[in-house]
Amino acid sequence: MKTIASRTASGCLVWLLICGVISTCLLPVATFAASLSSTIAADFVVQSIGPYLCPANSTPELVTSPTIMRSKGRDVPATSFGMQCVDANGTVVREPSPDYAFYWIGLLMVGSLVVSGVLALLFAAPVSALIARFLNRLRTAPKV
Repeated sequence: MKTIASRTASGCLVWLLICGVISTCLLPVATFAASLSSTIAADFVVQSIGPYLCPANSTPELVTSPTIMRSKGRDVPATSFGMQCVDANGTVVREPSPDYAFYWIGLLMVGSLVVSGVLALLFAAPVSALIARFLNRLRTAPKV
């Protein structure tokens, strides 16, 4: 019979492996979704993240401006996004910057890591049982 310490160590190892596998799937998806949503749903992202980035008694606003991007050696028209903070008088108290998107991407990535950890907890016991069953079959298999 296994000791409690070895069971705990093997359970933690299985959890880490499962968490790593799940997070390698969820992290790229979260990064892609966050990058896409920070431009497509920029107003929502600015209103969600803005109150944490703006000084007190100011409101976040999305600022877009036309710009030029270089693609395959050519200049291509593009749009830049930024968040600025405006006080009640209409004075800009924080200059426009795209940092809201970086915070949004980081927030969704951390969220995907939390989801990976919870899913790994749910799958750790069944996977451990499958591994133990497989190892028992290998030990009891007839030797040729």
